[in-house]
Amino acid sequence: MDLSVDIGGTKTLVAAFDEDSLVPREVLQFPTEPHRGFEDFLRRLTETGKKLLSGEQLRIWAISTAGAVDDDGNVLWSPNLGWKNLALKQAFSRFFGDKGFVENDCNAAAYAEAWVRGSKNLAYVTVSTGIGMGLVLEGKVYRGSHYAAGEIGHTIAEEEGPVCSCGRKGCLQAISSGRGLENLIQSLTGERLRCEDIFEKAKMRFEPYFQVVSHGAKVLARFLTNIVDALDVEVLVLGGGLIKDEFYRSVLVEYVQRNYYMTPGKKISVELSQVQPNPGTVGVLLLSRQRFGGIV
Repeated sequence: MDLSVDIGGTKTLVAAFDEDSLVPREVLQFPTEPHRGFEDFLRRLTETGKKLLSGEQLRIWAISTAGAVDDDGNVLWSPNLGWKNLALKQAFSRFFGDKGFVENDCNAAAYAEAWVRGSKNLAYVTVSTGIGMGLVLEGKVYRGSHYAAGEIGHTIAEEEGPVCSCGRKGCLQAISSGRGLENLIQSLTGERLRCEDIFEKAKMRFEPYFQVVSHGAKVLARFLTNIVDALDVEVLVLGGGLIKDEFYRSVLVEYVQRNYYMTPGKKISVELSQVQPNPGTVGVLLLSRQRFGGIV
């Protein structure tokens, strides 16, 4: 049996796979709660993994996680989890052996989406509480010089935009993410609303909700249009909670499809994530199987 884990800021998903399958046999999840400390998280993760194994032999394990991950499976930093210079692979290996692979969640997701489509050049973008991107270029995950390629949430989209959680002004995440939209509405109206409620008001064209959501989606769309043009990918895959909202998604998709640079023969496909239970879990499992000679 193979185990694959996806560690998010809110919840952690653990899936058990038969050795010749990419469809999970069973999936469990638990609150990540990183504020309780890493050792407490590791204890809950290993308990969940052992429960799924139920005494069966583990062949390969894999972990996708928020944050920058180096080639040795160390989490260099993860603002959403509060982890820095954490030897995640080494820690998990103490319980489940050395045949395991750790990767950034967006990188893993991009690899899964590219693998199921047979695409060699693809960008995967997740839009939820924050914003992240993974890249597959020429068939390989592109990590960058400092393992931080695709960290678009904290790139400056508007020089005099709202203050971001990182302390800078105008980051994409402060304008277009779920947390960014909620903070903007609170600063304008004093209301502490969830994104779902903001979207409902925006759909009815109530102000300032309509303007804030429309602007956030367009800023992200313009940014992604430049990304697909600069990298010349063939597919842009969208995932994350905000993409499930039809209004937000339609503004974004229509802008990209209308404005990318249409050179002769060029066609950019904008698609929704289609990998279950989530692309990070499947992508990092594929990478681990390739590393250790498993069936893919």
